[in-house]
Amino acid sequence: MENGNNRIGSLSITPTVARQTPQNDFGTVFARAAQEVVKVGAGVAASMLPGAPMVSAAVASVSSVVSSTASSVRGASTLPVSGGSGGVGGTAGQGEQWDLLAAQKEMQAEGAKMNLAYMNLQNEMQAESRAHNAISNIMKVRHDSAKAAINNIR
Repeated sequence: MENGNNRIGSLSITPTVARQTPQNDFGTVFARAAQEVVKVGAGVAASMLPGAPMVSAAVASVSSVVSSTASSVRGASTLPVSGGSGGVGGTAGQGEQWDLLAAQKEMQAEGAKMNLAYMNLQNEMQAESRAHNAISNIMKVRHDSAKAAINNIR
């Protein structure tokens, strides 16, 4: 300010760019979340209940209703008005439901294998931990004994 130069330097203006993140409306996100909850709930319910095929078929029907509702939220209404091939009362999707049941059984078998492998890993880790603790305790006793012997000599 001593030399009288109190002007602001040149400004840099960034041009406007298009939005880079997708615009997610609440309804669309909520519909997708509801669809995922139904899919996950199908696997959990089918694995815990005794009538797994019937529960899975019922959940698949509910899932189709939720997915059609989700697409109607996005703008295109695809819910059948009366007795169409989709939805709860339709019969055209029976083959697809049996395919879903087969895939679900395959996923359950794969999950059982993974659970068994995980249990084996846990058992190995516990055995290693027990061995480490035993060795650590033995070394501590030897150290304390040697320290006591040295103190007794003094």
